[in-house]
Amino acid sequence: MNALKFSNVWKILFTILPFVLFVFVSCESDIQEQTIENEVEINNELQITLEAEQVEYQGPIVSKVLFGTEVKVVSIGDGNYALGDMILSEENFDSENSNDIGKGVWDRRVNKWPNRTILYRYSDDMPQDTKDKVEYAADYITNNTDLTIRKWHNNDSEGYVWVGYSESSGCSAQLGYKNKKFPGQRMNLASGCSRGSAIHEFLHVAGIIHEQNHWNRDAYVEVLFNNILDDKEFNYFKVSDADGWEISDVLDTNSIMMYGSYFFRTQEAKDNGWRSMRRVDGSTIVPNRSYMTTNDKRIINAVY
Repeated sequence: MNALKFSNVWKILFTILPFVLFVFVSCESDIQEQTIENEVEINNELQITLEAEQVEYQGPIVSKVLFGTEVKVVSIGDGNYALGDMILSEENFDSENSNDIGKGVWDRRVNKWPNRTILYRYSDDMPQDTKDKVEYAADYITNNTDLTIRKWHNNDSEGYVWVGYSESSGCSAQLGYKNKKFPGQRMNLASGCSRGSAIHEFLHVAGIIHEQNHWNRDAYVEVLFNNILDDKEFNYFKVSDADGWEISDVLDTNSIMMYGSYFFRTQEAKDNGWRSMRRVDGSTIVPNRSYMTTNDKRIINAVY
């Protein structure tokens, strides 16, 4: 009787085993599809401008406190530090002797441009194509926000942005108002930078940081640090919400200040189509470098 029961058990196991294996393989396949994704199609113009934005700076990586958060930045000399395409100086960082009211968080209102106006200049030998991008961005922001961006005139007493051009050194800008004249604070547009890149950099000049650095970003996106180059992880620091004068509790994944899903990846991640960041629903972030969203405009208007 026991032998008969044992035989029946084995018959049942052999009957259901193929089904169990099928389910296991199917689940394994689902997991792979969730973690490995072919890169989405990005048009050539956007691909070029995204590559131009990913600036490579050489120098030692040091720790600083920004918006109440310890961050890693690249020391690039002359008291300047690079955080991606954002160039910061000592005045951007929190004071070591800050009081309890300020909580050590840099108030971006301190570095606002006077009269709600950003002034800019560039050299006469700048390529006309780049001049067109700068002027388009200046007009676009002026016409869509409470902030004005215009060319510097001889009778202007405030500091200005000197927009430089190069063939290959990337898109970058100093963060906030520096009150510098002759030669002014820097903003750079390489040949690959688009009109949207110029808008992006002017918003850095206005004092706006990248959207993925938002203190509440984990509710909206997942940063996949295992797929990011070790010396580029600092681009994904998360700011503190401690009295940081955050304008919005919402991270806008369509913001013109948002990174995409394929920035700063390791070679293994590139080879496998793995992303460096994705939305919490698993979808890919295709960065917007065409227009300011409603939230982008609201933030600028709240600051200025």
